[in-house]
Amino acid sequence: MNIENLASKQWDVVVVGGGMVGATTALDFAQNGFSVLLLEKQQPVLEWSESRPYQARVSALTRASENIFKSLGVWQGIEKRRLHAFTDMHVWEDISEAEVHFSAAEISEKNLGFVVENEVIVASLWEKILEYKNIQPIFSEKIIQIDLKQNNANLTFESGLTLTTKLLVAADGAFSSTRDLVGIKTIEHDYQQCAIVGCVKTELSNQNTCWQRYQNTGPFAYLSMEKNVSSIAWYLPVEKMQWALDLSETAFKEELEKASGLKLGKVEDVYQKSGFPLVRRHAEAYVKPHFALVGDAAHTVHPQAGQGVNLGLLDAVALVQVVSEERQNTDKDWGRKSVLRRYERWRKGDNVIVQRAMEGFDWLFKQDNASKNSLRSSFISFGNNLKLVKNWLMIQVLNGRGTLPNKAN
Repeated sequence: MNIENLASKQWDVVVVGGGMVGATTALDFAQNGFSVLLLEKQQPVLEWSESRPYQARVSALTRASENIFKSLGVWQGIEKRRLHAFTDMHVWEDISEAEVHFSAAEISEKNLGFVVENEVIVASLWEKILEYKNIQPIFSEKIIQIDLKQNNANLTFESGLTLTTKLLVAADGAFSSTRDLVGIKTIEHDYQQCAIVGCVKTELSNQNTCWQRYQNTGPFAYLSMEKNVSSIAWYLPVEKMQWALDLSETAFKEELEKASGLKLGKVEDVYQKSGFPLVRRHAEAYVKPHFALVGDAAHTVHPQAGQGVNLGLLDAVALVQVVSEERQNTDKDWGRKSVLRRYERWRKGDNVIVQRAMEGFDWLFKQDNASKNSLRSSFISFGNNLKLVKNWLMIQVLNGRGTLPNKAN
C-alpha cells in the first residue's frame, strides 16, 4: 500500500513503535482480525547468521513471555536464531559469606527462563508480522498531532498525511513522544545509577547460571549465554557511566574481573557494550479515549531482576485480550475509555508492585549502613534455607502474578 492510500482507510489500530512490545501488540491485534498500521523509525534487520556478533542489549524472558511468543508463533524464529536457557541463579555479596541459590530443579522446572538478545526477539517478531496482510508497516513517518475524538483518534503526520483509527497504542519507549502529545505525565525517580551492558566471553563456564554479586558501588551480574559467553549488567553511580564506556578493552576486562570477584575467571573477549542511566517512570494514566500506553511508554522498572520487557509483553497481550473480547461481545465502541480502563486496572497494579519490589531489593543490598549490612547477611543466610519462600519467589518471577492474560498461560 502506498503512502497516499493510508489516509483513505479507517484503521482499527495504529501502533507507534515496532520494538519488542510494540511489535507484539501489533501482531496480536492482527492475529485477532484487526487492521493494524505499525509505525517504526526504520526497518529491522531480519537476516541472521550464527557468526553474527553478540549484541549489547539482552532480555531475560520468563515462562509467561515464552508462552506469549509461542502463542503468537514467534518462538520458532527465536529458537532458530539464538537463545540460552538458564537453570540456576546465585546471589551473594562481597562483604560476607551469605548467598542465595535459586534452582529450577527445586520447583520441577527445566529452566528459570531464557537470555535472548533484543535484536533476535525483534527480528523474529517482524518475520512473523510480514506474513500478515492486515498489518501495514510504515517507516520514517512521525506523528505531530493527535486529536482524541468521541469515536476515534485523528492523527496528523509530519509529512502532512492525516488518518483516523479506532485505537492508538503508544509503544515508543520511555521517552514516548506519543504519550507527550496526548498530555499524559509521568511520575519519575532518578536512581542516580547507570547500567553498563554487553556480552563477554569468560575463562570459566557460566554453568547455565546467572551470577549476581552485590558490592558497594552496586550489583554486578553475569547472565548465562552459550559457549562461556555471558551478558553483563554492571551497575555503577551514574557519573561513572562514561568512564566505564571509555575504558580500553584491557582495562574494561580488568574492571569486570574485579566487579565479579573472578567468579568466572578471566574475561577473554568483549563484544558490544553500551550504557544507560536508570530512572523509574510511571505514567499517571495508561489510557484515554481511543488511546493506550504499553511497555516502557507506561512504566520503567529497575532492571536488576530483568522484569522490564516481561511486564511490557504482559501489557501488550492484556490490552489485546480486553479489546478483542469487547469487540466480540458487543456492538458498542470497543475503543472507548471505559473498555480501556479494564486493561489499565488489570496491569497497573502489578507493574507498581514490581517497581516497588525492585526498589526494595535495591535498598536492601545497598551497603550504606552497618546495622543493615549485618541484618542483611543474616536475612540472606536464613532466606537461603527457607525453601518454601524461595520456591514461591521463583514461581512468581517465572510464571507471573495474579490473573494472567490467556496467551501468557
